[in-house]
Amino acid sequence: MIERMTKALLMLSLFSIGVLPAEDAEAITPYLDSLATVTLADYAAQVQQISPELKPLHDQLSDREAAVRMQAVQGLALAGGDEAALLLARAMSQTLEREPAVRMEAAKSLGELGGRRALEVLGIGLTDSEIGVRKQAIRELRWAGTVFAVPYIGISVQSDPSDAVRLEAVRMLRKIGTQFSVQWLSEAMFNDASLSIRRAAADAMGEVGKKEIQAADFLGRAYDNERDSGVRLEIVSALGLVRNKAGLQHLERAMLDNDPAVRVRATQVYGRVLGLQ
Repeated sequence: MIERMTKALLMLSLFSIGVLPAEDAEAITPYLDSLATVTLADYAAQVQQISPELKPLHDQLSDREAAVRMQAVQGLALAGGDEAALLLARAMSQTLEREPAVRMEAAKSLGELGGRRALEVLGIGLTDSEIGVRKQAIRELRWAGTVFAVPYIGISVQSDPSDAVRLEAVRMLRKIGTQFSVQWLSEAMFNDASLSIRRAAADAMGEVGKKEIQAADFLGRAYDNERDSGVRLEIVSALGLVRNKAGLQHLERAMLDNDPAVRVRATQVYGRVLGLQ
């Protein structure tokens, strides 16, 4: 099981930093289900040798009252540790826990616990049927694993059917703000059907560009491919944030845009970059 999980996480991580070819992206998505299956198998094994101190709280996760199960979730979070995080798989799994509010509480608790085990259990929530649970899982992934959470969040950017969930995922990538976010944000800028998500992805890429100069080229390519002037305006603003004046060459093209509003913004941003750096 460990070998399967390691392979899956490696593939996710390689794609997130651009090492794995983009054409293999669709092959990665099923690994979310695979990782969830492995995590639940680990949970089932742990139940057979559960710590005496945690067993009473775990038993309460099966209580018929949702309020009791919520308290059990919170109790496990207070207990802390990898074992408590793994036991919360009982409350994170839609198959085992039918109440969305309890699954959301489990996600919050896992975010508080943090660590790789908590991250793995949170991954179960990314395929939940409830939008609210998926959004909560994405928010908590940021706290549970930081850089290691990026591939999980990136899969949601790429494949979640809900605009609201994909937007939340983009926002979390913005807050994490490292080079590992770049590939996934570029996916959203190039391929997402939602204008608001493409704008948000451009804004997030600009934030990443404050530290990672490679963001400029992704923004430049997105500008060249973008038909909506509102999104191009956001890209132009983002280019002004990239370190070391790396966005200037792309801003020059934007200064010749067919839309006068884009030309005005590009000229303004170009001048600000020269003045501030």
